[in-house]
Formats: sequence, structure tokens, C-alpha cells
Amino acid sequence: MTPAGTWTEHLVVEGRSYTSTLRFTENGRAMILAGPRPGSVGAGYWNRTGPDTFSFRIVELEFDEHGVFSGWVDIDQAGVLSGDTFTCGGISHVYDADDRLLASVRAEGRSTRV
Repeated sequence: MTPAGTWTEHLVVEGRSYTSTLRFTENGRAMILAGPRPGSVGAGYWNRTGPDTFSFRIVELEFDEHGVFSGWVDIDQAGVLSGDTFTCGGISHVYDADDRLLASVRAEGRSTRV
């Protein structure tokens, strides 16, 4: 079993809930198609770590309400597959547009295959 496909993710970061759409390809690419914040997108990779486990790393780009690049998030997650769902957790590092680290936050998600 692999995470290849499109997923609706329900994410909790510091008590705040978000929804996003993730895509994993058979050849190890990972993408945010519709980010947790309006206008955010991202790309990276995923790796199998066991029969039902995997990790993924994505750089999410963020833009302000005028479409100007405002920063990025380095997302590092470990996931556990169970049929058409997976749970994940990890640390995300948030940077501003000048690459200054603003915060390191814990993120937990539950995703369902679309």
C-alpha cells in the first residue's frame, strides 16, 4: 500500500484546524494542491518507511492577500496508512520572506483518499 493519490487533509496546528488537498505520486513526489491558507501551494517528496508507514517533506509557499510572497513552511511529517485514510504528525518550521525562522510548530493530520 502506498499513499499515491489525492487526499483531503484535516490538519491541526497549535489548536487551529485547517483543510488542505495533498497529492502523492507513484514516483515519490508530494504536493499541496490547495493549501491550508488561501493561495498556498507546495512540493516535495515522500518515502516509504515500512509496510504501512511513510514520511513526507514539503516546502509550502505562502502569499499575502495581494499575491506577494510572504514566506514559506518546511513541513516534515511521518504518516501511517490504514486503507483509504492516513494519520500523520511532525514539526513544521515557519520562515518569513527573508528566510528568518519565525516558529517551529507541531502539526497533526488525518487524511482521506479522494
